[in-house]
Amino acid sequence: MLARARCSADPSTSFTRDDARVGTSRRRENHARGGFFHPPRARENRALVALDAPHRSRRAVTPRSALDDASSAADASAPSTPSTPSARRAVSQWPPPPGETRDAPVRPGKFLLILGLYAGACYVAMCLGYAFADASTGSGTATLRAAALGALPERAVYVPNDPMAVLKFANMFGTAMYAHAGTITAGSRGMDLMGCVLVGLVTAVAGGTVRQILLGDLPVFWIAAPEYLALAVFSSIATFYLWPLVSRALKLSREMYLVLNLTDALALGCFVVVGANAALARGHGFIVGVICALLTSTMGGVLRDICCAQPIRIMHSEQELYASCVCLGACAFMALAQALPDASIAVRTLVPVGIVALARVLSWSHDLKLPTYADREPFAGRANRLVL
Repeated sequence: MLARARCSADPSTSFTRDDARVGTSRRRENHARGGFFHPPRARENRALVALDAPHRSRRAVTPRSALDDASSAADASAPSTPSTPSARRAVSQWPPPPGETRDAPVRPGKFLLILGLYAGACYVAMCLGYAFADASTGSGTATLRAAALGALPERAVYVPNDPMAVLKFANMFGTAMYAHAGTITAGSRGMDLMGCVLVGLVTAVAGGTVRQILLGDLPVFWIAAPEYLALAVFSSIATFYLWPLVSRALKLSREMYLVLNLTDALALGCFVVVGANAALARGHGFIVGVICALLTSTMGGVLRDICCAQPIRIMHSEQELYASCVCLGACAFMALAQALPDASIAVRTLVPVGIVALARVLSWSHDLKLPTYADREPFAGRANRLVL
């Protein structure tokens, strides 16, 4: 009460009810006109602060324009952040885009080192998958299958004699690489360990699962051979903990870009052969064989992109050709099977794989893309349907 009485007695600090009523009425008028109104005492206080400013310690007050200029300069000096939708999509693509230019020289020693380390990591994951599957079932059949493929071999040097064994060996490598790619995509979308492992697992085994369900080939392969599941899980967990430790400069180097693209192209070709051969073995024709190869090779990536709420990679032209290369290799496989039924397994396997790999190399080296729909706004911006 005493403090309130002193404030009321001092005319310089008093703020009467009349001032409040005047301030309220003027504030309403200014609000109706879209402007602002400050009470008399507030204007007086700001005037005192302005008069006292030269005598106080100077505290730099940066104008808005200066802040904008500084922000623009910082953005110009920092690495460029893509702003267009196509550029934002390209950041989340797999394999990741190189940080260097396309014409940057490739150091052979560094390329071979990265290739050896990457292949070695996939091989270790495959061996762990077979060992875990054998230990969980207790039958020992997984170890026999692993020895036939060269994983956990009984001899120091493995010499492949059966082309189908080599194809399955590459198929296991592709499973590990697909799980690796799915885990990185899920991690870039902010998922935790469980989400990354599930997305990596879906990316690795969904293609063959969908194909077998459509063909009525049950039980699916990862139930009959649980080492596929174990391999995908081990690869996803290892990627989740070890890939962030790799330096950003190495991840975006030209050598890493080529390693990831080349291994992905070879695995893609092997999946094409597996899918088309599954349809051919059940007596289906040309079109069904191409569709089965397409499902086997790309359905895992489609479900990965759906789970990660990002544009489906094979359905957009922001990136180079991918599904088209699959269709080309599947057509080559089915054409060889019909035109040269007596051809050896090695020829019928290596030719489609080589065509897919060559098509992928040409697509990323020359940035080949399919044409897009010309009229991007056919209804002149008017909504004609509900979009989720």
